[in-house]
Amino acid sequence: MKNVTTDLNILSKVIVALDGMSAEGAITFLEKCSGKIPTAKIGMELFYKHGTDIVTQIKSKFGIDIFLDLKLHDIPNTVAGAIKSLSGLPIKMLTIHLSGGGEMIKSAIAARDKYLPDCKLLGVTYLTSLDESAFKHIWGVNKNEIEDKLNLMFKLAIDTKIDGIVLSANELLTLDNIEKKTHHKLMKICPGIRFQDEIDSNNIQDQKRVQTPDSAVKNGATYIVMGRSLTSASGLNERINKLAMMG
Repeated sequence: MKNVTTDLNILSKVIVALDGMSAEGAITFLEKCSGKIPTAKIGMELFYKHGTDIVTQIKSKFGIDIFLDLKLHDIPNTVAGAIKSLSGLPIKMLTIHLSGGGEMIKSAIAARDKYLPDCKLLGVTYLTSLDESAFKHIWGVNKNEIEDKLNLMFKLAIDTKIDGIVLSANELLTLDNIEKKTHHKLMKICPGIRFQDEIDSNNIQDQKRVQTPDSAVKNGATYIVMGRSLTSASGLNERINKLAMMG
């Protein structure tokens, strides 16, 4: 199958995940990046500890885009209220769980339109920490049935007209086939991205469904999320240069 895209400006597509870092550590890391990485992901750990201050601090200090990864998942009114509470923040992207269902997604979109009109709303499909055994244990889904479950999630995202989805890069080509049939395109944000040497040495921590940066982008990723591959790198500049050389 042909590649979905030939746009290999990979470094511009990198979202660095500031997971597991203190506020001071995140600031120090972003200073080291010297503005080379355009988007930072603030997840539950940083946001729950520091609240909206960490969002405004990083935005004002570095001017980079903010991906607020809260994975909201509750009844429709509660999710809408949570989005309302973020009103006015400089957020480019915000996540909810697609498994909350169609009504929750629609309520989230309506709240986003009212309170965060410049923010893209992204639906999380299945976490990249889940492997075949997890699908079997949680949902009773056998290996040959996983793609059907993914297709249902993808179709829900398309039917509700959410801006984009968070998915494993391993599932990009499956989504591409659905997009062609429905004539609808989604933003595609892919976590679980590792350098080839990390994959070869099985240095992928809790992520199970992984791909390399260039492979993910070739297969259609709009953005790729990289955390410890960069934040814990002993040679950060070398890693950044490696990404730049890919595109």
